[in-house]
Amino acid sequence: MKLSLPAGIGLAAFFAAAAVLGDFLSSASTPSLQVDPTTTASIGLTEFDRPAFLISSPGGAAKCKIFPQGNGMPGHDAARVAEGCAALYAPLAGAKEWRNNQDGTIALADQAGKTIVEFSPGDGRAYVSIAPRSVLLSLSASGLTLF
Repeated sequence: MKLSLPAGIGLAAFFAAAAVLGDFLSSASTPSLQVDPTTTASIGLTEFDRPAFLISSPGGAAKCKIFPQGNGMPGHDAARVAEGCAALYAPLAGAKEWRNNQDGTIALADQAGKTIVEFSPGDGRAYVSIAPRSVLLSLSASGLTLF
């Protein structure tokens, strides 16, 4: 039996429509997830919930957090320090800038751009202070997923 050209095209169109309808029906029958999109105060984030770095004294007895804030300038970010940083090293309270230097060091500077403390990569994951020499501090990631 030989089909005419219009009948063959009609038959192909019928099978294509049936395939599309079957795909639609199978996806429409999948139950949707019921997720409440409302954000409440109990799960809302504050500015200090961002990834932070921890500055520690020798032995880790005293600690404080510093929060680099992206400002669009490559290598130079604004920085916010937690209140406890002045107890570690008083000038840290005035840190306003985070600098990623080309030599791999990290410097914290005041509003005028003067370096307060500079950190260099240490033996492990933490950075250690190298300037000023009279201060011994470490800087490590806190709340960051590195891997």
